[in-house]
Amino acid sequence: MRLFIDFNYVFVWALLAVALVVIMLAASWILRPHILQNSDKTSTYECGEEPIGPARVSYPYSYFLYTILFVIVDVMGAFLWLLSVSQFRTTEAAVWQMLFFVLLITAGIGFALRMFPQTILSGKETLKLYREGKARRDSQKTEAAQQ
Repeated sequence: MRLFIDFNYVFVWALLAVALVVIMLAASWILRPHILQNSDKTSTYECGEEPIGPARVSYPYSYFLYTILFVIVDVMGAFLWLLSVSQFRTTEAAVWQMLFFVLLITAGIGFALRMFPQTILSGKETLKLYREGKARRDSQKTEAAQQ
């Protein structure tokens, strides 16, 4: 029974957190402007330029892969820094655990690099779609200018 009494504060904070999220979602739904969407509002925006093709194009996964790898290496660096400033760095168990962690992260990076073929990493699909869309737009402009 004492265990549940000690967790009363945790339950109160959890209820307050859930209530805050619900209140904020309700307030944002009530306070948002309720206007009809028109074609100008829902069209894609490309820095003031006329949109070229659809907004959903093949994205080069190399950027995503590099981002994931950066986060993985960054987390590994943070853990290694914590080990280096820790009091427990001289214990043999901590050194073996950190060595296992580094090997596991390295294996994950190797797996990620092997799973993505080079054709996806090059971004050729995105470049091809961009060139096709630009050619279509240029042909539409020339047709409009001739008429």
